[in-house]
Amino acid sequence: MKDELFATYRELQSERLLLREITEQDVEDVFEIYSNKEVMLYFADRFPFEKKSEAETMIREYGEALSKNWGMRWGIILKESGKLIGTCGFHAISEYDKRIEIGYDLNRDYWQKGIMTEALSLIIDHVFWNTDVNRIEALIEPPNIGSRALLEKIGFKYEGTLRKHEMCRGDFVDIQMFSLLREDL
Repeated sequence: MKDELFATYRELQSERLLLREITEQDVEDVFEIYSNKEVMLYFADRFPFEKKSEAETMIREYGEALSKNWGMRWGIILKESGKLIGTCGFHAISEYDKRIEIGYDLNRDYWQKGIMTEALSLIIDHVFWNTDVNRIEALIEPPNIGSRALLEKIGFKYEGTLRKHEMCRGDFVDIQMFSLLREDL
């Protein structure tokens, strides 16, 4: 599963979006996304970026994850402008269980425009059509109602709350588990 997952990584397109590998040329756009406190509010233990070097580090981490088969992340490019406005992809890959976790983020200026619905639909279809992945998981903090609405809109099912599951921003936080199974499509 893992070999075919990474072997099938490629550019994906819809009418208004291009999903492609994130490169060093995207540093300004990546910095713009991750320097926004609203975008970073539920982003694990990271805080809004203050320096472009943090964006450079993140781009290198995404490239390393892809080259070492740990995770894959696409840059979400708005075709009309060529601007990178978000990222999405998979990590926490369990080959034996045929399970992956999805992650995503979007420049605050583009929220509520259906962009992430479109981008996630592209990568989910890509994975289910080109690999034998059986389950895609999404973990979110309960106050992140926008993310919950997005997941439910694209077919994810709420499975329950993992109490005090993660240490985040200096405190234990609850995490809600959502999943999408191959058979759900």
